[in-house]
Amino acid sequence: MKEYINDVQNLIVKHWGKLIVTTIIITLLINYKDVSNGFRDGFRDSYYGKNNSKSK
Repeated sequence: MKEYINDVQNLIVKHWGKLIVTTIIITLLINYKDVSNGFRDGFRDSYYGKNNSKSK
């Protein structure tokens, strides 16, 4: 059991960046519909000017 914990710790320490990227990709794939709808809403609002407030 102690060896298993050491292996998991080494995996996290050596490959933390890959684990984060993998987690983000899996989250985006699971929530694809929500992500795509949010992107479209944000793009549409910014492109067509939902808030037409211009700074002077």
